[in-house]
Amino acid sequence: MNKPVLRSPIAISDFASSTLEVEQVVALPAAVFSTDEFFDFEMNAVFGHEWFCVGRANDIPNPGDYYTIRIGKDPLIVIRNRDGEVRVMANVCQHRGMIVAEGQGNLRRLRCPLHAWTYDLNGQLIAAPGISDNPNSKVDLSEICLPKMRTEVWEGFIFMTFDESLAPVSERLGKLSEQLRNYNMASLRAPEPLQLETFDWNWKIFNDECYHCMFLHSSSWGDMYELNRGTTLDEAVEFNDVERGITSYNLCSPHKDAAPTHTKSVLQPVIETLTDKERTQLSYITVAPNLLIVAMPDKVKYFLWLPVEAQKSMYGVGWMYPESSLARDDFRANYDREVGDLAPVMEEDLYAWRSCQIGYNSNFAARGPLAAEEEVIKRLQTWLVNKYRAEDQRAADKSRAIAAE
Repeated sequence: MNKPVLRSPIAISDFASSTLEVEQVVALPAAVFSTDEFFDFEMNAVFGHEWFCVGRANDIPNPGDYYTIRIGKDPLIVIRNRDGEVRVMANVCQHRGMIVAEGQGNLRRLRCPLHAWTYDLNGQLIAAPGISDNPNSKVDLSEICLPKMRTEVWEGFIFMTFDESLAPVSERLGKLSEQLRNYNMASLRAPEPLQLETFDWNWKIFNDECYHCMFLHSSSWGDMYELNRGTTLDEAVEFNDVERGITSYNLCSPHKDAAPTHTKSVLQPVIETLTDKERTQLSYITVAPNLLIVAMPDKVKYFLWLPVEAQKSMYGVGWMYPESSLARDDFRANYDREVGDLAPVMEEDLYAWRSCQIGYNSNFAARGPLAAEEEVIKRLQTWLVNKYRAEDQRAADKSRAIAAE
């Protein structure tokens, strides 16, 4: 990768007040949500040195199944090869920079539209008109390959990293696997593949909390799932592990198998392996930087977002169920009913996220104090600031090394 090492455009010392190191935590500066300069720094600091999620493995079950994404300036393709392995590769032809594939689907091979340079499902160049068919060519095609990203699958989720030095993602998330074992996440499947949409706001705006639930969603969610300040929200839950970027809270249910539907209960069969305690809570677990897992009595939902520009992101939501639920004759009707019940809640979130970005662009944006019910945001900010500090130190060390040469 051709990425420069960058110092933070904002003094690193300014971030301490947005962490759990202080008694009264305040919001991050507005510039971290709005400026290109900070976005470039943050892409190095966070996405350049961490595992992050890019989808579900069972969305591409067959060899040649693929979909395309973008991480900042980098177009990528997520694909299953002939050996059944999931790969993430650069979606950039190594000839003249043309995008190789668009959208999603199934391919026998990857063929650049511009000059028909053709790659196999592992990204290896196998044909280049005018070169591979030229007996006088000195080009060795075996030396040309689409750049591959380090990729691992955790509980059915596809994770990738640009940093070859990181420990396996299972080391970071091994404890979480054990804590969520009763949900059997790896075996769950959504009724259709994840669809990512593009929105005009910074990726961090998607970071989840439920302080807003009692207000923004008071009449939508609140009509379906009882919300009481001081009793519904529990942020002191076992999943929290700030060092590993795992922040969480539970919504404590008014009764077993409660859910945000107009029936006030789940509409699909309960996951059989859950404990009574798991059936009386909704667990919201953020795996920073870009995955929110919501463990529910009948399913596991997930929310995935990817940074594209300072004020542009990709976002999608998946609802995953046991195969036995998906096979039921009444599954689709109940699924559509629940999606419809929650549609007003989603519209309220979209309105709020859009409005927040407008506010962050304003000259009057402030670093307001965070409330007691925003503990999850305090934890996420602390994790982020530690990433910023590490990147700024890397850049300072490199500058000193260059100066000493």
